[in-house]
Amino acid sequence: MLTFADNTWHIIAIFLAFMIGLAISLSQKKIFGVPLSHAVGLYLWHTIMCMYYFYYSLNNVADSTNYYLWSLNYSDGFEFGTKGVNLITSIFSSVLGMSYGGTFLIFNIFGAVGLLALAGALWEVLPERHLPERRLTIVILFLPGVSFWSSAIGKDSLTFMAAGLAVWAALQLKRRYPAMLLALGVFFLVRPHIGGIAVVALALALVFTLRSGIAAKAALLAVAIPVAAAGIWLGLDYAGISDPAGMSDISDYIEERQGYNMEGGSSIDIASMSWPVRLFSYLFRPLPLEAPGFLGLVVGFENIVLLAICIFFLLTAFKARSRLPLFPRAFMLLFAIGTLVILANTTANLGIAIRQKWMFVPMLLCVAFSYARTRYPASRSDEIAYA
Repeated sequence: MLTFADNTWHIIAIFLAFMIGLAISLSQKKIFGVPLSHAVGLYLWHTIMCMYYFYYSLNNVADSTNYYLWSLNYSDGFEFGTKGVNLITSIFSSVLGMSYGGTFLIFNIFGAVGLLALAGALWEVLPERHLPERRLTIVILFLPGVSFWSSAIGKDSLTFMAAGLAVWAALQLKRRYPAMLLALGVFFLVRPHIGGIAVVALALALVFTLRSGIAAKAALLAVAIPVAAAGIWLGLDYAGISDPAGMSDISDYIEERQGYNMEGGSSIDIASMSWPVRLFSYLFRPLPLEAPGFLGLVVGFENIVLLAICIFFLLTAFKARSRLPLFPRAFMLLFAIGTLVILANTTANLGIAIRQKWMFVPMLLCVAFSYARTRYPASRSDEIAYA
């Protein structure tokens, strides 16, 4: 069952899946604004990582194999979380009869869309006069891990697509709200607790940055609070906490999550760490000397790159102001910080952290690059573009 292609239909479906992804990259310039050569390069690179992950999954433990096998006989109907991913996978594996490799290429499209959306957002934040920083974003977009984790069958390709769309949509929410709604829908379908965080971040950012009177803000709160409460309740229910009002249930859940995989080679003892070290570990570990094997070295190198960018732009933030208007900056920071705090306190396995952090790292990158300085004088056009 876990083959690239077994018959003529499998080959045709694989060709169509690849061409659909290529067509999206060729036609996205009017949407995301990514230059044609860069868009095609990003898609081809993402596809290479997809094929590498495909062959990797045949000889190593990978969630993608389980998702595909479960989807072949899926009959549970619509549900959130893991079963939601099984339902999506079953459309291609069971209904359309696509092979394991062909279904990989479908999820590769999801991740590639997220990568193109992130590229469009970063280059919108960085005007053309910020050429050195733009070149740095190209390095980040071509990091192997970004495309590797977002190219496989499973939750990560879908949530990375949602993160990319959310970043891009937040820059001009009035015109791009359909993309934000799609991002929220995907978050809720795949990881409902992350969807709840996104709704809360969006609601708070809108309330505190809305240039309207008290009545308008009160009306927005009247709508936002129930939606946010429903999102949080759904996330807690998905996590297995039957009574969200009981703090003991939440505490027990966190302790249970912290105990998962504590003896594994890639695990960290979350319970024994202070909050700053816990957050740092989730974002920037493993470092090169901590990770075994070639893949570990690659991940360690990427974490060094992310750490260097974080340090550089944190120092720059004291000398420059962000070109992001208050709303997108508030939304991105609220979402990123909220997700980081929750996941860092409920994740014990570094292998999981390496994948899941790309749900919010795009937001942190966008905010960081908005503080990039230039030798040329700033102009108000940088901010008007987001209005």
